[in-house]
Amino acid sequence: MTESVVDFEVAAKEVAAAIDDSVGKAVEGQERVAVAFSGGLDSSVVAACAKKHADVLACTAYVKGAGDEAKSRRAAASLGVDLAEAEVTAEVAAAALKSISLPFEPTLMDRSLWCLYSAVARRAHGSGARVLLLGQLADELFGGYAKYAEELSAIGDQSARRMMRADYLEYAVRGRVRDFGACSPWVEPRLPLGAKELEDLAASLPTSYLIRDGVRKAVLRRAAVIVGVPEEQAMAPKKAAQYSSGVQKLLSALRF
Repeated sequence: MTESVVDFEVAAKEVAAAIDDSVGKAVEGQERVAVAFSGGLDSSVVAACAKKHADVLACTAYVKGAGDEAKSRRAAASLGVDLAEAEVTAEVAAAALKSISLPFEPTLMDRSLWCLYSAVARRAHGSGARVLLLGQLADELFGGYAKYAEELSAIGDQSARRMMRADYLEYAVRGRVRDFGACSPWVEPRLPLGAKELEDLAASLPTSYLIRDGVRKAVLRRAAVIVGVPEEQAMAPKKAAQYSSGVQKLLSALRF
């Protein structure tokens, strides 16, 4: 085993411990918590950690027949957590969009995610949960977007890290406002991956641990396995929630 492999494994264990600690703090005092759950890497690692500290309900929403319908069921079963499902129909989407209130002009993506997270939060509330954990910021912290790998290849390490940092800060002023606004009428949204300790740890890791041999979020994927996410689930390719849920396709078709 080479030194670089040893270092990577140590880093993955540190990331696993930091996420588990942050999730534990986020659920402190709660007997039952909900996790916004697509069955992908980010929501799976949050759910796997949360179940160590509280009774967990994975909550998913999707358009009938979209990828998240089957994926979330398989993933929840593999983690041993209960799953609550909500179908997003044209009527559900139209009602959600009537409630949209943002301090900026929403894009199609913003409207799609508002519909998705409002449906998830409403389902969580109806199931008795009062706190909803979101898995956002994993991509910005651990190099999840394809554009980071492209920037790394084309320009270099520092440029890719500047892009990641800019996106992390941008989430606070746009994404968080949108996601928390959609959830707050129903539950208290919490963002365990936004903890300062985790932000500092991710920033301290070499970029080669984040994007490793063409695999994005490499160190997070290994950390996910360490906390109990099945390897196949941890290594699954990323697909943004607005697409995998089918919500953005629905809004586009209906011209909402």
